[in-house]
Amino acid sequence: MHAKLINPKINGKKAYNNQGSAAQALNYLTHEARQNGQEAHFFDGQREALDRDAVLIALDHNVKGLRAKEAKFYSLVLSPSPEELAHIGGGDEAKLRAYTREVMAAYATGFRLKDGGAVEKDDLVWGAIIHQQRAHRGTDAAVKEGEARPGQARPGLQAHIHVVVSARDRAQRVTLNPGGRVSRFSLRDWQEEARVLFERQFQYQGPTPNRKAAPNIVSPNPKRNARIAERVEQLNRQAAPSQWLEAERVQRIAQGRGYDPIFYDRLRRLEDRARQGQPLDNAYHLLATGREEPARTNTGHQVRQALHSLQQALRATSGPERVITEDIGEPRRRGQWEAEL
Repeated sequence: MHAKLINPKINGKKAYNNQGSAAQALNYLTHEARQNGQEAHFFDGQREALDRDAVLIALDHNVKGLRAKEAKFYSLVLSPSPEELAHIGGGDEAKLRAYTREVMAAYATGFRLKDGGAVEKDDLVWGAIIHQQRAHRGTDAAVKEGEARPGQARPGLQAHIHVVVSARDRAQRVTLNPGGRVSRFSLRDWQEEARVLFERQFQYQGPTPNRKAAPNIVSPNPKRNARIAERVEQLNRQAAPSQWLEAERVQRIAQGRGYDPIFYDRLRRLEDRARQGQPLDNAYHLLATGREEPARTNTGHQVRQALHSLQQALRATSGPERVITEDIGEPRRRGQWEAEL
């Protein structure tokens, strides 16, 4: 399973331009149905069959608080492998819709609000469409070798899902940017969660050779561990004594992950949290798994969920003068755009 955030500056500037209306992107996504003489059907978190206009209205009317040059929506692609598609019956659309809803629920909970609140799946405004075909591009190996032409349909199972999701939550008070700072949303973690969700939902075990295994680190890396110790020491100076981290334990987690970029993304997330005076709950669990909390339900999580529900209720009853805009996706540092796994 490959999950991708489309960068309109690189991947289709015209079709995926997201600084204005979503009409252009939705028009492009209906091309497969039009070619087959069919009506394009979208779906969302609750509804099975939506036309293009219904999705357009939902997205274009959910931009309050965004400036002219800001992104109004984001385009995501979920691409199962041919083996994964065969496992679910050749691209069963009902199963792909159910899977997409699970992935978008994970997308919502992947955002972290400044006030510690949560984003729920029903806070999102999105529409998706399933495409059963793919066409060869000029950069494909088959095209370069003269075995296929650009635009020619690729053989085999090629089903994939395009999702267009609003850059604002449904209440239009929070900006949700999946390409922003890792401390607010880790695209890599969401991509990994998309893979795990497919395997769990459909009891699928992918072939080992297709997996990118973490490097087998037999012994610690002294230079990396020294730098990690310095960063932990600095982080501890900004955190409450009760939440200080043990450098050795953090180093073991880094070593276990092969000192990969995902570990350092998660460490930066904790550093940002410490600088902002936020609690470092479940820090070791976050560093090891990317999840904010252990999988088991606990009282703290329930309290946060209850507080979030209360906040939503208060927002719903407050007047226009009480609207607060919060951008939780500031631009990443240079080189941090994570368009693909």
